[in-house]
Amino acid sequence: MNRRNISYVLESELANQITSGKTESTLPVQEIGPACDVVVAFGGDGTILAAAQFTAKNDVPILGVNIGTLGFLTEIVTSELEDAVERLISGNYSTINRMALSVQILGNSCRDEFLSLNDVVLDKGASSRLIYIDAYVDGLFLNSYRADGLIVSTPTGSTAYSMSAGGPLMVPEMHAVIVTPICPHSVTMKPIIISCESSIELSIRPEAEHIQLNIDGQNKCDVHYTEKVKITRAAVDVPWISIGMHDFYDILRTKLNWGAGQPTFETERQP
Repeated sequence: MNRRNISYVLESELANQITSGKTESTLPVQEIGPACDVVVAFGGDGTILAAAQFTAKNDVPILGVNIGTLGFLTEIVTSELEDAVERLISGNYSTINRMALSVQILGNSCRDEFLSLNDVVLDKGASSRLIYIDAYVDGLFLNSYRADGLIVSTPTGSTAYSMSAGGPLMVPEMHAVIVTPICPHSVTMKPIIISCESSIELSIRPEAEHIQLNIDGQNKCDVHYTEKVKITRAAVDVPWISIGMHDFYDILRTKLNWGAGQPTFETERQP
């Protein structure tokens, strides 16, 4: 970056782990968004989700560089970074707006509002008992889920916990919400896709007393049976940089090993 005369800052904790011959410009993670035109996040999906919490409100796009394991949210790996930076500098990239969710806990008083790019998980926590979660969509009763929990996911989060629980995969550009039960007691309880413009309210039965709410794996809190979780589409989308080196389907094939050993057309025709 110095070679191209481009100014940059490092997140403070990251800077402490990097040995450099000079003092770098650093900022705490909370201040990175307003100070940058682009944020490059190194890590796995969890790191990217954490970065999105601080960049979304400033409409700053994120480029994810995978140094984790699966990395569904990261388009490139470290060996491709130099080429990716050159594309950024030359403007040879596109931006995808990924929808996010707004999450509120409603009770005697309204708690803080949370942003979720990935998913909202309401589950039984450390308890060994199934819980009942009553779900309403736009004020209309959807279902009473007797299960280990319930996942409300964005298309971005469709490759995460929702996928593991049997939910469908969705391309990131879509605007919809997936409701997926976790280990439901009845096999008739299936995932459902609803409009992103709908309002979802979740509540638990009194016998559960309280259960755990997990937002993007970043924010955790207990929810009492007297409270409700309200989920709506967030007022802001999260801009995402695509360098064009790997498309979403390429990432799926790589991460999920799709098409491995698939014969070619020419091979199929051989006697």
